[in-house]
Parts: sequence; structure tokens; C-alpha cells
Amino acid sequence: MTLRFLLVLWVPAALGITSNAMPTYLNAMVAVGIVLGAGAAAKLVTLETVSRCMPAGILIGVAVIFFAIQQALLPAFALLLLLGAFGGFFIVPLNALLQERGKHTVGAGNAIAVQNLGENVAMLLMLGLYSLAVSIGIPVVGVGIGFGVVFALAITALWIWGRRK
Repeated sequence: MTLRFLLVLWVPAALGITSNAMPTYLNAMVAVGIVLGAGAAAKLVTLETVSRCMPAGILIGVAVIFFAIQQALLPAFALLLLLGAFGGFFIVPLNALLQERGKHTVGAGNAIAVQNLGENVAMLLMLGLYSLAVSIGIPVVGVGIGFGVVFALAITALWIWGRRK
């Protein structure tokens, strides 16, 4: 969600393109990447090997950092495709794991409800931070880099914490 808002400010600032259509096209590249990443996850990750998806989560943050500093359209398209692929590879196995574990503990419906609550709280938090950053005048490239760094560090911390358990 935050990436969509970032694209609206980033496209004119970094690429000098004022068309409202370009952020939509770039967003579509993320969607195509998600489909590709989800397909790869279906072939390469099982519930027993779900930790294989964690590096993709870290790479989402790294891809956002590289995307934020782009000033050319073709690399931006490629990075957003890659970002979407990392996202699909990261999220699909984690959703499957959540549903499987939830089915055996609190029930699949309750697990999905808690997941949705967590996702919506996270989106509101990120949108709040994004709005704050923009309102105090942080340049859009800085916002993108900051978001990428925070995301990569957060997933790294979760991965380390998960390996210790």
C-alpha cells in the first residue's frame, strides 16, 4: 500500500514524468512480479522449508532502496518486477504456514482474522509514517530509502528471532 503512494510522488520527482498513468504501469509491474514470485514459491518452498522465503523478504527492502535511487524508466520497471517477485515468494509461503498452523490451534478463520488485523495495523502505521515523512519535507527518495532500510532490518530481525525459537 505504501509503495503505491510512494510511486505517485516518486515518478515526477525521479523520472520527470507527470502522467498519472505511469505510476499505474509501474504498479502493474509489481503485480506481475508477485504472480511470478508466488509461482516460484509454490515450486520451491514447502511448509517444512518455509524459512527459505525469508531472504526474499530482506531483498524486498533492498530492492526498494535501489528502486528509490533510480532515475531511468527501464531499470525502475525491472526493479519493480523484481520487488514483486520477492514479495510473492515471501508472502505466499508465510500465508500458507499461518493457515496451516491456525487450523490446528485457533482455527483457520480466526488465524486469518488475526492476520488481517495485523496487516491492516501495519498498513496504517506505515501510511502514518509515510504521511509524517512527507509532511515534514523528507524528499521522496529519502522516504523510499528509509522504508527499504526499515523493511530489510525488520525482516532480518524476524528471521534471526525465528531461528532462535
